[in-house]
Amino acid sequence: MSTHRFSVDTRLVWNSVPFFVKKLLPGNRLELESLQDGKVITATFTDLYKELAQGSLYFSATGSPAAPPVPASLADYSAREQEIARYRLAAIEPLLKIPDGLRTTADVKKRVDDLKAAQARGEYAEMPVSVPSLYRWLKEYGESGNDIRALLPQKRTPAPQQDEVVEKIMTQVIDERYFVRERVKVDDILHEVAVRLGLENRQRREEEKLKLPSRTTIWRRLNAKDPKSILVAKRGRREAEMEMGQFGAMEYPKFPLERVEIDHTLTDIFVVDDDDNLPLGRLTLTYCLDVATRYPLGLYLGFEPPSYLTVSACLHHAILPKPDARELYGTEHQWLACGIPHTLVVDNGKEFIGDSLQDACLSLGILLQRLPVQTPHFKATVERMFGTFNTGLFHMLPGTTFSNVDARGDYDSVRFASLRQEEIYQMMHVFLLDIYAESFHRGLGAVPARRWEAAMQAGFFPRVPTNPEELSILLGRLTERVINHYGIEFESLRYNCHELSLLRHRLRTQANTAGSARVKIKYLPHDLGQIYVFDPFEMKYIKVPALDQAYAQGLTLWSHQIIRNQALLNQDKVSMEALGEAKRKIQAIVAASKERSKKGQARKRLARWDAANGAAPPASEASPPSWLPPIDLDKPEDGAWGIDNLEPD
Repeated sequence: MSTHRFSVDTRLVWNSVPFFVKKLLPGNRLELESLQDGKVITATFTDLYKELAQGSLYFSATGSPAAPPVPASLADYSAREQEIARYRLAAIEPLLKIPDGLRTTADVKKRVDDLKAAQARGEYAEMPVSVPSLYRWLKEYGESGNDIRALLPQKRTPAPQQDEVVEKIMTQVIDERYFVRERVKVDDILHEVAVRLGLENRQRREEEKLKLPSRTTIWRRLNAKDPKSILVAKRGRREAEMEMGQFGAMEYPKFPLERVEIDHTLTDIFVVDDDDNLPLGRLTLTYCLDVATRYPLGLYLGFEPPSYLTVSACLHHAILPKPDARELYGTEHQWLACGIPHTLVVDNGKEFIGDSLQDACLSLGILLQRLPVQTPHFKATVERMFGTFNTGLFHMLPGTTFSNVDARGDYDSVRFASLRQEEIYQMMHVFLLDIYAESFHRGLGAVPARRWEAAMQAGFFPRVPTNPEELSILLGRLTERVINHYGIEFESLRYNCHELSLLRHRLRTQANTAGSARVKIKYLPHDLGQIYVFDPFEMKYIKVPALDQAYAQGLTLWSHQIIRNQALLNQDKVSMEALGEAKRKIQAIVAASKERSKKGQARKRLARWDAANGAAPPASEASPPSWLPPIDLDKPEDGAWGIDNLEPD
């Protein structure tokens, strides 16, 4: 289970003491009773969520003091198992919109009839469905906190493989006869396979004759085909896109987090360097907000272009409780919003369409709604918010670019730029929490902060991650690596721990080989200090730290690739000592280049390096080493090293 609510009878462990939620009190407070001594205490939702994020509190079905293991993510199951889980979710989706107390057996029977009719029309793959099945899926999905992994099929003994010739004949018949506009039944495919097997058997001796596959085998092969490809063949590409795409008209949300929109924009203001006050460039803002209350939910501000790094960082900020904004940024109000969205609305940017984000959303019970191409009006709330940022804040500051050339006139944005990145970040907090969230919103007909507070006072409790570390794993990137005797090597960094050696031994024993063992890993692009390795035996992830924490802790993948590339120019094998030396030399080059460069784009790339690796070295260390060839950071030659040459995938 990836999500939880602080509801009545929920069991949790706080500072090694098991509790259960006894009552929900007014003012966003909860009454907890200890399972050890029966002592009753009162705590606020905000305090409990902060304790959960810090790791001193976790949910427990039994109240056991042992923390639950981090389960496998959706991507760790087979493609067939994922397809079945998605089918089951689509089957119960209309029933989820009916409240439990109002859902009747007639509603469930009607859904079964609708699914069978859709299968007969070729709109769905022919998978078994019944009233008891739908009830069971509804129960499992609800008890898991809307986690799609609860709908995965149970493990079964794999069926024996068919003869290669039989498999080839079945594949040919399905490709030729099933992917057509006309309606085709399983029996039609089976009959054609029988005819072709009969022709093949005429040329074989009696003991070599091939057996006819069963109807169930044909059914399995059909269901293993890509559903979208089937829809394209049956109904055309446009209707297939409409059927399979996660978008469509939705009613206006009534509750917080029911619909959350996220997007990027290039801010309309130049920022300057902390050291010499020369212009660096414009920052990219990744922002998401709650549509029901119009309250800001999370943001990420940096020089990085839109990427999965900025998306995952923004979602982390949105879901987890916010730090004390009054103390950090001098605001008059705290940042109230947090929690896991029900629906996340995105466009078709490449950072939104990868499998990592979709699988994370499915495991967190988030409906990822992708909009059609060139339809920004479908997420007008966040698009309008970007305009509010510009007109309400950025266009009033020195160094603004305004919204267009006509509005800018002869204003020299670069010349008048004077604000630093941390000052912009502070201003955004003041603007969001003290101005925007506290002002009357005409479209909402209320004040966003009051609307959020009213929902909390009325008993709304956001869904929260069961384990904050699992949130990092779900939002991480997935790849594969080999476990060697010295651990795992990833991007020339080594990771190892005791649990990893035990996993390597189990994998080698199972494979009956003395070779290396290949496993799935997840990593965070903004912090290479640790990776998470999937244990297929325990179906959980193991946290494996980097051996050189002094180098890797807090290091971004983008920065590390630059350092590694520079080290590889001078030696065949990368070592940690060489990486450290390369990092110092690159920092010196960056510092020297910043002193002589006046161009905004070059300085922006250099500032991006500084933001990820700390301040530049003293001026005495700022000259490039004599052996290093000249490097043009603005236009690197073919084969030369440049800061923008190694972008993470």
